[in-house]
Amino acid sequence: MKERQPFWPLLLAIILNAAILFILFWSFHLQVPPSSGNKPMQAQLSSSMPAAVMPAPVPQPAPAPQPAPRPEPKPVPVPKPTPKPEPKPVTPPPPTAAQLAAEQAAKAEQAARQKAAQIAAARAAQEKHAEELAARQKAAQEAKAAAEKAAQEKAAARKAAEEKAAQEKAAQEKAAQQAAAKAAEEKAAAARAAELKKQLAAQAAQAAAAARAKALQQRMAEAKAKLQAEANMAAARAQQASENQRMLGMLMNTIKTQVSERWVPVSSSALACEIQIRLGPQGQLLGTPVVIRSSGDAHFDHLVIAAVEAAAPFVPPIGLPYSTFDTPINLKMNAEDLNHG
Repeated sequence: MKERQPFWPLLLAIILNAAILFILFWSFHLQVPPSSGNKPMQAQLSSSMPAAVMPAPVPQPAPAPQPAPRPEPKPVPVPKPTPKPEPKPVTPPPPTAAQLAAEQAAKAEQAARQKAAQIAAARAAQEKHAEELAARQKAAQEAKAAAEKAAQEKAAARKAAEEKAAQEKAAQEKAAQQAAAKAAEEKAAAARAAELKKQLAAQAAQAAAAARAKALQQRMAEAKAKLQAEANMAAARAQQASENQRMLGMLMNTIKTQVSERWVPVSSSALACEIQIRLGPQGQLLGTPVVIRSSGDAHFDHLVIAAVEAAAPFVPPIGLPYSTFDTPINLKMNAEDLNHG
């Protein structure tokens, strides 16, 4: 499938058309100042677009009639003045910048429309070609899949027919052999049939009893092993919990010892508070310690938190599981222990 044409040429054409319309709108309201002949003029734009209706010129008022002059005495003849040269004919003014811009804008607009039409036609042709190609590919894939499915069904049917023929042949051969053996053993089988039946019944009863006993023993052994495993697991968990508590106590003692080294003694030894901390695997503080039970003295609580933060990190004992660090640790801090270290 061919790559689609980019969108920016169409966007550029739209922007160019908007600029052309703005220039035309502005040019239609533009008025050219009067020329040296004192005659009002209006700018006109030549464009392929229909020209806007220009306002009609305002009619000049007719001059008022002058009264007839009174006859004056004959003037003394004066010398004739030197005749002034006749004015040269006024050439039409060149096209204004607005007119040139309007013409260029009209040409650019027409070129942009043609380009946009070409791009749209090419895009439509590409999309149609891509759809036809996809339809042909889909039809080819469906035809191929149908042919493969038909071939598989034909092969499966042939294989099933061959297997069925082989089974029928084997069944016929087996039936013939059984008929011959049956004819040969009918006389001997009739004599020992009753005895064999008794023996089989006794063996079946013994086998059933043995199977029941074996199943019962197996269930008892499984239950005993399960109980032993659960007991071992419970003992291991209890031992591990005890060891974790011992190591946690060691860690809490280590924390209190390090905090007491950073502690500034206070006058009142009856103050006590409980804080909660979280530690990382290397003993570093995670977040800020939180007072969960205040001593009633905010200054004392603040000193405890500052001492804990100054004493961190705390070295955890070897063997303490990482799961311990996922839970918060509650520490009870009293001024008497901290003052005496």
